[in-house]
Amino acid sequence: MNKFVIAALAAMALTADASTRVAVIELGASGTVRRTTTASRSEETTVDGVASFWSALHGYGRKLQHAGMPVVPDLFSRPESGVVLGLTGSGIDLDRMPTLSSLLKDVDEQEDDRVVGHMQVSGHQCKKMMNNVKSKQDYDAAGSLKSAVESQAQESGISGIHFDVSSANAADIDDQLASLLKEYSTEKKVVFHLVVEEEDGSRRLKESGARGATSNQRRLEQEADADGDADADGDADAGNQNNNNGYYGYGYYNAYGEWVTPYKTMFQIQYFNVVLWTSLGLVAVLFFSVYLMIYMPLMADTLLFGESARVAHDD
Repeated sequence: MNKFVIAALAAMALTADASTRVAVIELGASGTVRRTTTASRSEETTVDGVASFWSALHGYGRKLQHAGMPVVPDLFSRPESGVVLGLTGSGIDLDRMPTLSSLLKDVDEQEDDRVVGHMQVSGHQCKKMMNNVKSKQDYDAAGSLKSAVESQAQESGISGIHFDVSSANAADIDDQLASLLKEYSTEKKVVFHLVVEEEDGSRRLKESGARGATSNQRRLEQEADADGDADADGDADAGNQNNNNGYYGYGYYNAYGEWVTPYKTMFQIQYFNVVLWTSLGLVAVLFFSVYLMIYMPLMADTLLFGESARVAHDD
């Protein structure tokens, strides 16, 4: 009885500490996915949140992306293809899979600039995430990983492939993943979603959140030191306010330092409509006034018809 209780408690502890981590990688041309300021605070989300991101990025379904996500689609550039690679199984050991481990590191520690960001969900949720992908295939042979990803990348839209990782094929899968990242080259815009079930994911999430908070605080201090003039300080304060109070939703800074967000507040929508219809009304009044002036009916006793001259001549 005691052995059964101990085993059950151990299983519950492992389940509570397990999580599913999603790495978003741009294999082809970059610029289709943006990392938000939310990523510096927390990467935790839900299965529905990940599904909403895939839907918004790859354009299937009518779901809006959940607020507060660490990554968002670009407003103007969309990927031509998306591949979801799901890795599950007892053989996943990040200590023995260096390529996989490097891809799951925080963005601040990344050596590969193609890794845009990460999302993390509590528990083993890979299969639930894959259920949101219409086209998906299961593979057994680890040697087919590279060719499977390359084949799926040729298809338009989003598709998924799943591999079960065991202690026997873990090294081969890691080598195939390294070969894919090293040799794959295309001019297409392809987004690679790497979904990995981890046993120590909750611990990683807590450490990541702590590091993210420290990194965010350090970044804010550096920005405060770098901004010497009052105008720059005002811009920084305005940008921080946008991020902190959620007034403009989530977004990102573009290459020009401008805050970009795909969402509008109710005030912005109402203000836009008031200005738009007021402008259209004034333009309509102006054109109608010009029309009335051009086609104004002239009286017969005006100088334009020479009536006064005729009267003088008759006299």
